[in-house]
Amino acid sequence: MKELFEIILNLEKYLYSYDEGDLLKLLEIKEIFEEIENFIINDSNLSDFNNNELFETIRALNNLKKDNIYDSIADFINSIKNKFTNYNNENNIKNDNKINESVQMNSYSDDYFIHFIDDKDMLIKFSDEIKEHLDNAQMALLDLEYDPSNNENINKVFRCFHTAKSSSAFLGVKNIEEISHAMEDLLVLIRDKKINIQSEIIDVIFYGIGFIRDLISVLINNDYNITKTIDIYIKINIFEYIEKIKRIIETYHTKKIGEILVNTGKLDDDSVKKILDKQTHENKKFGEIAIEEKLISQNDLRNAILNQSLSVKKINYVKVSNERLNNLIDMVGELVIIQSIIKDMLKEQNTGDQFTGRNTTQLEAITTNIKNIVLSMGMVPISEIFNKLRVVIRNTSHELGKTIDVEMVGENTELDRNIIEYIYDPLVHLVRNACDHGIETQEIREKNNKNPIGKVIISANHKGSSIEISIKDDGKGINKQKIIDNALKNELINPDNISNLTNKDIYNLMFLPGFSTADRVTEISGRGVGLDVVKKNIENIHGKIDISTEDGKFTNFIIKIPLTLAIIDGFVTIVGEKKYILPFVIIDEIIVPDKNNISFLENGEMLLFNRNKYISLIWSFEFFNEIDYNKDIEKKIIIIINYENKKYGIIVDSVVGKQEIVIKSLNEVLHVYRKIFSGGTIFGDGSIGFVVDIDEFMENVKK
Repeated sequence: MKELFEIILNLEKYLYSYDEGDLLKLLEIKEIFEEIENFIINDSNLSDFNNNELFETIRALNNLKKDNIYDSIADFINSIKNKFTNYNNENNIKNDNKINESVQMNSYSDDYFIHFIDDKDMLIKFSDEIKEHLDNAQMALLDLEYDPSNNENINKVFRCFHTAKSSSAFLGVKNIEEISHAMEDLLVLIRDKKINIQSEIIDVIFYGIGFIRDLISVLINNDYNITKTIDIYIKINIFEYIEKIKRIIETYHTKKIGEILVNTGKLDDDSVKKILDKQTHENKKFGEIAIEEKLISQNDLRNAILNQSLSVKKINYVKVSNERLNNLIDMVGELVIIQSIIKDMLKEQNTGDQFTGRNTTQLEAITTNIKNIVLSMGMVPISEIFNKLRVVIRNTSHELGKTIDVEMVGENTELDRNIIEYIYDPLVHLVRNACDHGIETQEIREKNNKNPIGKVIISANHKGSSIEISIKDDGKGINKQKIIDNALKNELINPDNISNLTNKDIYNLMFLPGFSTADRVTEISGRGVGLDVVKKNIENIHGKIDISTEDGKFTNFIIKIPLTLAIIDGFVTIVGEKKYILPFVIIDEIIVPDKNNISFLENGEMLLFNRNKYISLIWSFEFFNEIDYNKDIEKKIIIIINYENKKYGIIVDSVVGKQEIVIKSLNEVLHVYRKIFSGGTIFGDGSIGFVVDIDEFMENVKK
C-alpha cells in the first residue's frame, strides 16, 4: 500500500511537469504506468481491474497536448486510489451505511476510523499536500469574493477539495474525506451555476477550510500517532457542518453523468432508463453499465467525467525540511569561509602560478554559484503570508461590521523562510490594528467625506540588501496629542521634555510595553499588549519598524528587514585593530581625504564633496568603542554612503574590499553592541569581524 502511494505521487509529479514533445518525460510516465500495471497483475484481489483502460491511457499520451494530459489521466489515478481503498475496505457498503447513520446521529461508529493507515511518512506527505491545497483554495476564494464570475478560481477551489477527498480516503482519514466530499458536492453546484457565489456561501467554505486545518493540526501535534489522533478526532463533531452543507445542497440538482451523455447526444432517454433500471440490481456505476451494454465508448465516458471535474496544472518541485535546508546553508557558509582561507593562503605564497590563479578563480566562481543556488532555495514568496493576511483582514472586518478593501503589492517578493516564520505574527497584529484602530466606521467615513469602504494596502519591495514591508490604511491616522497624554498619564515621559520630542520620538512611545491608545478593550485589540511585542519580534531578525501618519488621513507602519540571515555582500573596513563590515549596497565611493576640503565646525567635520556640496563626516571609532585613537584625518579613508537618500562620509583607517560575509550570531557577552552589530564573521586568516547594522549605526549617529 505504501509503495503504491509513492508510485501514484511520483506519477502525478511527472504528469504536472510534462511539456508537449518531451519524449524523455513521456517515457518516464509510461514506466510509472508499468509499475502500476505490475501491482494490478500481481495482486489477486485486483484481477478484475480494467487493464484496457490503462493501456488506452498510455497510448493516448502520444497524441495529446499538455493541457489535456492531466485531464485524461487524473480520473484514472483517482479510480486507482478508490479501487485500492474499496478493496482495503472489505465491507465497504456496510461501512457506508454505518457512516450515513452516524451522520444522522451526530456520532462516530465504532469502525469509523478502522482503515486509518498507521504510517508516519505517508501521513507527513498527506498533511503537507492538504495544507498546500487549502492555501490554494483560500487564495482563490478571496479573489472570488471580489470577482464571483471567475470560473478558473471556482475550478481551483473545487480541485483542491477533490484531491483532499481522494487522498484522505486512500489513507483512511475518514473525517477529512467526509468534509472534503461535502465541500466538493457544494462546489459542483457553484461550478454549474446552480448556486450563486455569495458572502454567506464563502463563509461556509472558509469554515470548512479552517475545520480541515484544525484536523490536520491535531494529526501533526500528536506526531502522527493515529491512536492519540483518533482519541481526539472522535471528540470533534464534524457532522453538524456536513449536515449544513447537505441542507444547502438539498434544494439543488446536481448534473449527473447520464444527463451529460444525453446533452452531448451519446445517449437517449430510453437508454438512460435502461441503465438506471439495471443499476438498481447491480452495485455498479452508471458509466460502467453503459460501457458493458456497449451504449457508449470508453472515450465517451472519459469526456463526460471531464465535464464534471476539471483538473489543474501544477508546478513541479521537491519539498525539503527546514532543518535540512538550514544545515545546508550553514555548510555553504563554511564553504565560503574555507574558500576565502585558501585564497588568502595563495596570496601570501605569491607564487604567480597561472594554473593556480585560474583554478582559484574557478573555485571562487563555483562557490559563489553554489551559495546563490542554496540561498535561493531558502527563499519563499511573501505571498505565502500576504494571502493569510487577506483572510485575517476579511474576518476582522466582518467581526467589526466594517467593509474593507485590501490591495496587495509585491506579492512575488522573496524572503528567507526563517524570516517568514518570525514576521507573520507582527504583521497579523498590525493588520488587525489597521482594521480596528485605523479604519473608521462607515458612518464616520461618510461624515468626513471619505469613501465608505476602507482600504488597507500591504506592500513589499526590495531596498538594497533588505526588504521593506508596508501596512498602510486610509483611516483616521494617529493623534500625537493622544499619545503624549497617555504617556504622561503612565509616567513614561517627563513633562519638561515634551517640547524636545520629534514626531518620531512621539510615535516610538507606542512601542513601549503596555502602551495603548484604545478607548476600550475589545477582542480585536486594545488589550495593552501588542506593539512592543511587534517591535521585539522584528528586532530579533535584525529589522526595524517606523511609523508614518497624518491625522485624519492615513497610518503607515514600515518594516525593514534583511533578505536573508545567512550570507551577505559586505565591504570590509579596518578601524583601530578590528575589522568592521558595512553593507556593500550602500557604498557610493571611497576617497582619500584632502585637508583643504574639510571644514571643521562646532558640530563636527564637513567634507566638501561634488561641486560645492557639503556632507557630514562620521568618525566610526566613536561608535565602535575604539580607544587611544589617532584622529589625523589625512591618514584615514572616507567611505561615502547613501543612506535614506542622503550622503554621509564614514571615516575608517583602511579598507580591505568587498567580500561575501557569512553572518554568525553574536554571543550574549557582546549584548552591549548587539544593536549596532547585526552579527559577526570569521575571515580567511582566522580573524573576526563585526557586521554593522547600518540603520542602528545611523540612529546612534543622529542622537
